[in-house]
Amino acid sequence: MFIKSIIFNITMKILLLSRKENIKKLPNIKFNIKKHEVLLPTFQLGKTSKFLNENKEFIDKDIELIKRADAILVCNFDKGKQENYIGSSLLLFMGAAYALDKKIYLLYDFSKSKSKEEIKCLDVVALNGDLNKII
Repeated sequence: MFIKSIIFNITMKILLLSRKENIKKLPNIKFNIKKHEVLLPTFQLGKTSKFLNENKEFIDKDIELIKRADAILVCNFDKGKQENYIGSSLLLFMGAAYALDKKIYLLYDFSKSKSKEEIKCLDVVALNGDLNKII
């Protein structure tokens, strides 16, 4: 009985990622994930300057956060008329998470993505908007 309770109390560290234009939506996502510790990306935490955000250093800092996390949640919101958009930056972070053997969750489906074949190879779990599906 004791071992069972320990297993169910273990939480993951999950890093939220999105396009910069959707950063303001991440605190709401964080608030709605109750069972896990949630990390916000570097530029959301205010640890980098505008100068760093325009250079490769912010990528390095967010990859360090991926290393510390157990999983990433890619918040693939719409971009204009493109549903559930995953751009090159998010795909880059997903590849890094895959290489580091981290779980990869997508907030929404990726079947209409231009990179759907590459995304399939990363063994992602699409939550279809249901944060309770995070295991």
